[in-house]
Amino acid sequence: MSQRKSWLVSIILPAYNVSDYLDACLESITSQTYINTEIIIVDDGSTDDTPKRADDWLSKDERVHVIHQKNGGLSAARNAGLYYAHGDFILFVDPDDCIDENLISKCMTLLSNGSVSLVHFGYRLIDENGLLRGKNFPDRLTNAEKLLPAILSDKIPSHSWQFLCKKDLYSDIAFPEGRKAEDVATTYKLVDKAKKCYVLPDCLYKYRVRSNSILGELTSDNSKAIKYYEDELLAFHEMIDWAVAQKREDYVVVARNNMMRHLFYHYKHLLALNDAHGADWICAEIREELKFLSFHRMEPLNKARAFMLKLNFLGLFYRLNNLLKKTVKKILHKI
Repeated sequence: MSQRKSWLVSIILPAYNVSDYLDACLESITSQTYINTEIIIVDDGSTDDTPKRADDWLSKDERVHVIHQKNGGLSAARNAGLYYAHGDFILFVDPDDCIDENLISKCMTLLSNGSVSLVHFGYRLIDENGLLRGKNFPDRLTNAEKLLPAILSDKIPSHSWQFLCKKDLYSDIAFPEGRKAEDVATTYKLVDKAKKCYVLPDCLYKYRVRSNSILGELTSDNSKAIKYYEDELLAFHEMIDWAVAQKREDYVVVARNNMMRHLFYHYKHLLALNDAHGADWICAEIREELKFLSFHRMEPLNKARAFMLKLNFLGLFYRLNNLLKKTVKKILHKI
């Protein structure tokens, strides 16, 4: 693609205590084959060396800009980056991750003609040392029109970093500040607003799995898990209300099934953490939500789970399942 008439792409990094990974992330961004970019690092009140490392890049690459602000959470950092962005297109990158050198060029080849508003791409997992973990998540959709229902049903996750899109899609869409699960609350709105989407099967993003990431915290800290689950439930209710306003009963059904699937999973997770109070709360939420989803509209697995819950057997089933997994893990560890 000619760089002389290329569009400006704003790459936004919402950064909080990522000093060990920031340089590797920025090296992958500044090495892009598409060069007409601005790189906005939003330091969200970090308490480690992230502010210094970010500022060091100001002298390394003139495309880098740094914003320092009080800690306001991931949504506040994303919104700040959007406010300061001058680009025609937006790409979010979590600053502990890395991207393929051709990510932007491949997306912009599709976006530059004006007919496509959003390009969605696949990703792969890397460990804390940046080594591939052997799991790839290519975007397997063959029809871009199925992207919205796939996100509503969670067949494709609602990651804010898994697409590059026109900036004007964010003109009336902001990330909900003070809340977790901000991706769930926003991505479907952007995809719906996009005039035309394109799906790239290529795994162009490298997502780092680490113990102190949001994902890691959810698996070890039940208080943070509960907060996330509460915010996620709120996001699902907003999604369902949106589908009702769109008069799309099919979207309502897939969104409710998605929410139920998440609630059942969280119930199992809290039982594994031995959090009886949290598990009871989730169980009560499940029973309440089941009132709004008729049995014949449930997915097969949700039907099975709902039936076991009605028989007061689901909790025991999950406890036995968790115990079996721990036992197998111990046996494999000894081998």
